[in-house]
Amino acid sequence: MPVDPLCIETIAAVGTPLGEGGIAIIRISGPSAVSIAEAVFRPAGRPRRLEHMRLIYGFVVDPGSGRKIDEVLLSFMKAPHSYTREDVIELNLHGGPLPVRQTMDLILSMGARMARPGEFTLRAFLRGRIDLPQAEAVLDIIRAKTDRSLEVAFKQLEGKLSARVHEARLAVLGILARIEACLDFSEEEDVLLPVPELRGQLGCLVSEMENFLKNADEGRIYRDGYRAVITGKVNAGKSSLFNTLLKEGRVIVTEVPGTTRDSIEEWIQVGGIPLVLVDTAGLRETADPIENLGMERSREAIARADLVILVMDTSAPLTGEDRILLGEL
Repeated sequence: MPVDPLCIETIAAVGTPLGEGGIAIIRISGPSAVSIAEAVFRPAGRPRRLEHMRLIYGFVVDPGSGRKIDEVLLSFMKAPHSYTREDVIELNLHGGPLPVRQTMDLILSMGARMARPGEFTLRAFLRGRIDLPQAEAVLDIIRAKTDRSLEVAFKQLEGKLSARVHEARLAVLGILARIEACLDFSEEEDVLLPVPELRGQLGCLVSEMENFLKNADEGRIYRDGYRAVITGKVNAGKSSLFNTLLKEGRVIVTEVPGTTRDSIEEWIQVGGIPLVLVDTAGLRETADPIENLGMERSREAIARADLVILVMDTSAPLTGEDRILLGEL
């Protein structure tokens, strides 16, 4: 398949979260990856060539001054046996901001450029190593919030969705070829496609497509989660419910009406499904401009919700205000 012209450039990026940690990984990919590594890396002990899939201990060294920047492990994955199907170098550094920044500055000064978000996966896609559903699954794995979310994303990364789509496509092409043969050679009895058989094959395909659509909705839920907004009048117990579901005192709870002035979001897991739980300001008539702003945000959150949880005080009878709120929802 055609390769994007950008792939002639060598890119580099930090592959681990920023901040302090035990290790940090810098990845370099592209035609100059090996030459850049040879310029900035000095193996400990006797000089040796970079070998495919071999981990080498050494140091990152500024070739201009000879100053050692960090003690590292280097791994080399030769094209096409790498994530991007290009030559790839990975440096395992100590996970402090300073050695990471200095090493990255050195690599960029050698001709690499900073990778754009998702560009390593983009190159894997452009090189034909993964297809589009698998490329999307990479981000889903990174962002998985529950065990089930991770399981669904990993199946997609393995290519199970792509295989089902490929099988359905071949089935459609097979039916199309039979129909065209019937039209082109209608006088030949051995190419005729009986209508009941055609109906049966098409029925199976329709069922398969319906399953695709059903699974697509399920996949979206596991990927993005549900937005569950807790709403109600002031002092109805919304924040208490929010804290109870989170199993921690995330928001302040008092007997003073209007304590919650803004929407607060947290992730929880319910039955393997990620849930974005939103605590909102209580709804009531008030002249307080700050409280009105909070209620405006509450209504915006309700409009975007998949699930609205209305909290009501059962110790008192329904009021006209309660009925208006029920009507709004």
